[in-house]
Amino acid sequence: MRRQVRHFFFALCALGFALPASSQNDDPDARPRDCYSVRGEAQYRALGYNHVVIVTNRCKTDLKCKVWTDVDPKPKIAVNVKAGKTAETTTRIGSPAYSFTAYGECE
Repeated sequence: MRRQVRHFFFALCALGFALPASSQNDDPDARPRDCYSVRGEAQYRALGYNHVVIVTNRCKTDLKCKVWTDVDPKPKIAVNVKAGKTAETTTRIGSPAYSFTAYGECE
């Protein structure tokens, strides 16, 4: 029994070394959607809440993004975010509402 387990273990290790390593960068169709995030933040000011959309880029390349909110779906606002950085843009100033949902698409 112990011998069979040992053979199975060695065969599994050999198979692991024989298979090529897979990387997200190996796929030419891979999109950067897994390495950035978009979130909204309501910042209180004297006249109400400013709706701010924040894009965090964890990608190894710069991103060109379009952001919007459920309150202001149009126009979509362009935001450029350097690799490893965070950028933010204000979509509405002086809103009475503190609740909104932020959306974004980056490439």
